[in-house]
Amino acid sequence: MTKHTVYLIRHGLTYQNLCREYQGSILNYDILPESEALIESRQQRGASPKINTLWASPLLRARRTAELYFPDMEMEYDNDLMEREFGEWDGKTHDELLQDPEYQAFLKSFARTTPPGGEAYEVFFARMNRVMEKIEDLAKKSPERFPLALVFHGGPILHLTDHLLEDDHPFYRYYTKGAGGLKLEIATEPFRIVEAQEMFTDDLPVEKTPFYLDFVREEVK
Repeated sequence: MTKHTVYLIRHGLTYQNLCREYQGSILNYDILPESEALIESRQQRGASPKINTLWASPLLRARRTAELYFPDMEMEYDNDLMEREFGEWDGKTHDELLQDPEYQAFLKSFARTTPPGGEAYEVFFARMNRVMEKIEDLAKKSPERFPLALVFHGGPILHLTDHLLEDDHPFYRYYTKGAGGLKLEIATEPFRIVEAQEMFTDDLPVEKTPFYLDFVREEVK
């Protein structure tokens, strides 16, 4: 069986992530200096994986993360890698939305309903299917282009690990830390994940620091 290495890397944290706000494909913010410093330290000590192909979401937070992890790599932008758009929920937190019946239905259905004014689940699902098809097509036609890194967003990574891993797998529906990710070994015919491991486990992600844990969002006056 031939295996191909694929890295799924989430962008570094933004201020909106720090506030625990929903942030879709329209909100387009840069990453925090603290997250940038974490990525730079990993890259400088050689922890960034060696890859032959780099795909990235065109949103700023993903592009900046890809530039920091892979400073000398040519980047291919793909709109299908963008985060799902959350419409009226953009900029709101889980706690602020919890009493909304539409949001409760969204959670109970594992995000298979459509946020008001947001991207329909069917549209998002189709995008993620295209991403999987593109990876499989690359593996069949250009295996020399692996290892492949995708630098994108938490929502798509959650969706892909939902559909490609068994329910009892430790990385099923994987919630990625800022600037973190998974190293996957994939096979084709059928397209599947045969091995998975967490990346960057030898240092402290921003979410584990007091900077993140003790943060209180400033209320707009």
